[in-house]
Amino acid sequence: MKYLSTFLLLAAPLAAEKAPNFILIYADDLGYTQTSVPMMRERPETAHELHQTPNLEKLAASGMRFSNAYAPSPVCTSSRASIQHGKTTARVGYISLHDVVAAKKGINLGDNLSIAEMFQQANQDYVTAIFGKGCSPMGWFKDHGYMVTDFIHKHPNGNAHGDWWEPVEKTPIPLDDPKRLFSLAKSTTEFLRERAEDNKPFYLMISHYALHVRNMSLKSTRAKYLQIIAEQNGIEAGIPDISRFDDNAADMPKNLRSHWERANYAAMMEDLDTSTGIVLDELKALGMDDNTYIFFTSDNGGGGSNAPLTGGKAKMWEGGLRVPMIVSGPGIPADTQCDTPVAQWDYLSTFHDLADSTAPLPDDLDGVSLRPILEKGNAGQLTKRDTGLVFHFPAHYTVPITAYRDGDYKLMRQLNTGEIKLFDVVKDMGETNDLSKAMPEKTADMIRKLDAYLEKIGAWTMEEVYQTRIDELTMWIQRDNKEIAKTENKLAAPNLSAAERSKLKKQLESNLANRKRHSEVLAKQPDLMTYERWL
Repeated sequence: MKYLSTFLLLAAPLAAEKAPNFILIYADDLGYTQTSVPMMRERPETAHELHQTPNLEKLAASGMRFSNAYAPSPVCTSSRASIQHGKTTARVGYISLHDVVAAKKGINLGDNLSIAEMFQQANQDYVTAIFGKGCSPMGWFKDHGYMVTDFIHKHPNGNAHGDWWEPVEKTPIPLDDPKRLFSLAKSTTEFLRERAEDNKPFYLMISHYALHVRNMSLKSTRAKYLQIIAEQNGIEAGIPDISRFDDNAADMPKNLRSHWERANYAAMMEDLDTSTGIVLDELKALGMDDNTYIFFTSDNGGGGSNAPLTGGKAKMWEGGLRVPMIVSGPGIPADTQCDTPVAQWDYLSTFHDLADSTAPLPDDLDGVSLRPILEKGNAGQLTKRDTGLVFHFPAHYTVPITAYRDGDYKLMRQLNTGEIKLFDVVKDMGETNDLSKAMPEKTADMIRKLDAYLEKIGAWTMEEVYQTRIDELTMWIQRDNKEIAKTENKLAAPNLSAAERSKLKKQLESNLANRKRHSEVLAKQPDLMTYERWL
């Protein structure tokens, strides 16, 4: 009994320890080199020379930056599905923006365990929340374990909610809240205060609309960059603050338009950073920062230049997949850099491990816990992956490529032609030197591993995607023809009022426009299916 009592006394403080909190800050279309934090300290050009993100600099100084962090996909929808469920886009069954095969097969993402559901299984006291942009195929996030959301509109939060306060009515977002950056910060700080009061652990995803187009920024922040760019380019009269959407858009000199766009984008980047700073400051003021893990990253590469990386959003090159990633929290060494390749489908397993959950995880996850490298950096050893990092992108609307990173090497296959490229992305992050011919054994080995994985999980093939797209467009055209015939029959009826006739004519115009658009897209399919370029 004496020994039992001693054990209980020793164990009591551990049992009383509060579970850690988690904040995932997910930027939209934020490129690898778009912040003022170089993701590779040894390569200062991986920080943007114009953009200023002091709060991210503080976050990096307090934690770990990742030089080889990958989004699951070069586009948002599939990345956002993948990150929630700890699986590659190929395994989860959503690989592109408009996934025709997923629609045909009736893929239900709710069949997968989400991060929020994992936290609820780990500890019933966890409060799970998401504010901001959702994921179209997931619908309402309350159906996926998120107890608190800001999904208060007629439709689940999507891209349009970053451009309009209420997209259905096209209610403008206030000028002092571009891309909802500051209302997202307000929702977050209110949530944090509630958790400080009830003392419950939490998992919160702040899912930003910035930096997705349409680009918006505070006028005051924009003025700062308009002045900087004017001085850099010797524009003595300055750059007028006139956007393409203003009533006086024609007053903007054409030679200054690109300068204004650069200033607006830089301002939006800084506004995102300011929003992040509001959250981090509130967390510290509430005394919760020491027990909170903060993950900052992006859903895919940026839409502009990502040099020295090649490509960007919707491209399978490094510029479309490699993204900024900064993590801080308990036990993570300050101001460090990790070079181990990681992917966002690792987050579910990582959060599960950091929360010390004993609830079982599904056996078909692709992610591994990043805890060893979060605690030890490059010295940490991750659990061996079943396969390396697979990025399958059989998209019907752009260049279809599957990429596969294993160690230092990245293999790419153009899915129309079957052509292969191989790069050492440690020595050649710009992917300029194709090694496939010089390293045939390495190339063949990676092809075998990639194909084995894709076959095992039943990944969509390019042929299947193209045929399903053709079937879909054909069905839409047939539906358009029926609607046209129906409307024409109504117009032929006698004794129509002028108002009824006008309404039917507008309907017919809309039907004809739909058929024309769908027919034009269908006519382009043969060109897309034989497109041989890589970019």
